[in-house]
Amino acid sequence: MEALPTSAPITFEEVGTERGLDFRLEHHPTISKNLIETMGGGCAFLDYNRDGLLDIYLVNGARILSSEKRLAKTGPRYWNRLFRGDATGNFVDVTESAGVRGSGYGLGVAVGDYDNDGFPDIFVTNYGFNELFRNQGDGTFVEVGREAGVTAGAWSTSAAFFDFDRDGDLDLYVARYVNWSFDHNPHCGRPSLREYCAPSAYKGVPDLLFRNNGDGTFNDVSEAMGIRSRGKGLGVAVEDYDRDGWIDIFVANDGVPCFLFRNQQGRGFEEVGLLSGAALNQHGMPFAGMGVDFADVNHDGWPDIFVTALSLEGYVFFRNMGNGGFLDISTRTGIMRASYRLTGWGTKLVDFNNDGQRDILVVNGHFNDNVAQMVRMLGTVSYPQPLLLLQNRGASFVDVSDHAGPVFSEKWIARGAAFGDYNNDGRIDVLVTHLGGRPLLLENRSYIKNFHWIGLDLMGTTGNSESVGALVTVTDNSGKSQYYRVSRAGSYLSSNDKRLIVGLGQDRLDRVEVTWPSGRKRQWSDLTMNTFHTLKEPDSNDEAAN
Repeated sequence: MEALPTSAPITFEEVGTERGLDFRLEHHPTISKNLIETMGGGCAFLDYNRDGLLDIYLVNGARILSSEKRLAKTGPRYWNRLFRGDATGNFVDVTESAGVRGSGYGLGVAVGDYDNDGFPDIFVTNYGFNELFRNQGDGTFVEVGREAGVTAGAWSTSAAFFDFDRDGDLDLYVARYVNWSFDHNPHCGRPSLREYCAPSAYKGVPDLLFRNNGDGTFNDVSEAMGIRSRGKGLGVAVEDYDRDGWIDIFVANDGVPCFLFRNQQGRGFEEVGLLSGAALNQHGMPFAGMGVDFADVNHDGWPDIFVTALSLEGYVFFRNMGNGGFLDISTRTGIMRASYRLTGWGTKLVDFNNDGQRDILVVNGHFNDNVAQMVRMLGTVSYPQPLLLLQNRGASFVDVSDHAGPVFSEKWIARGAAFGDYNNDGRIDVLVTHLGGRPLLLENRSYIKNFHWIGLDLMGTTGNSESVGALVTVTDNSGKSQYYRVSRAGSYLSSNDKRLIVGLGQDRLDRVEVTWPSGRKRQWSDLTMNTFHTLKEPDSNDEAAN
């Protein structure tokens, strides 16, 4: 890739408290060192009331009663929270009136319009059971998880809504972690220094695939569709990695090989992680995969994969070689060096300054609260850790965290991260959760006056209402094309704004082409730059041709 100018700094300002995000992530740590205490909680950007302003959903934990071997979501302290965004850029807590407080030890959230009524619904993963909050379109939700058939069981983590069989409605993939329980909580570490156990102390739990029946219910088709392997899934992202028109699934597994499920034209999935080179790092070893994103970084039309890992492993960047295979290039791109002492969770490949290149942001924090005592002889690895911002400079990524704003000089026990433009200014902002503390709302203050962009919000007609799975090709006047996939999935336990913001740098827009999951295409060559546009799927092939 060509070298880029360095005169496009990326900066953020943390504004969560002043914008009204009154919330604390209650993971309820105990002396029993229950593994579940270390893993939550997710967050989401969504426009639940369709007023054009992003709202925020935050997943919370519960009280852990180890002696009674149960979890109790007692009182408002442990509620999940829904904050409605208003025209002033502030957020108002509407949890009680909306009916989305939840009833389990919450971990992740996935947003999607599963019933195709035009209003996004909320799926929450918990330990033991999951919840599905159906948006009733009047500002309220009703919990229908059991009725819909998606409560599942065990320990669910990240989830993704997508249409794997291209029948027009959103199906649901649910990653699951390990077989931890109160009865299976071994003492790890030294007798005088108990630690949270590594995932190697537990067996993995199979993930789940639910097919949408189109009537408000789902069927578990995991076995029938080839989702049988026992991983230790934490992050999920979806893309068409082999460009055959069918959406595939990547699962970041913790300490065991990652999964890449190749979609066999909706008839099933083949797990090809090892065969493709996307299961292990450059040393041929499994790693602690947690957060993940799946996107085309070098503009060749082939989506690449970025996965976070544990301190002293380094994060992994798989370049899609376009022949069905991937190559870990994390060392040559500078990612390994920048991330080696960090433990990463929420992440995304995002063009933060609209220069036409996707950068990387990772939120970090170790899972063991006494890690400094554990690795004293290996160097500095802390429990709270700084955020990491890697700016794309063409052939490599450069750590620019020190120049990205005061919030990057502090340390956090961060977990979930969601990405979206909450104030509609053409710059993607970041929502971050961290254990035992308030959420961070990182308002993007990057100087983009000299750079152009275009915002796209796709609407489906014959397919799913949110156009999830649609491929967007944006071409500028120099002939360079960028490829984006409509998806809310990726990161860790979190759900992103479905709208796309495509940076053009100093070039100008030539055309936008959209290929919907239905196969219909349409091209626009008259869209105004530096604003948002709603693009509607053609109702017929004849309309698409015009």
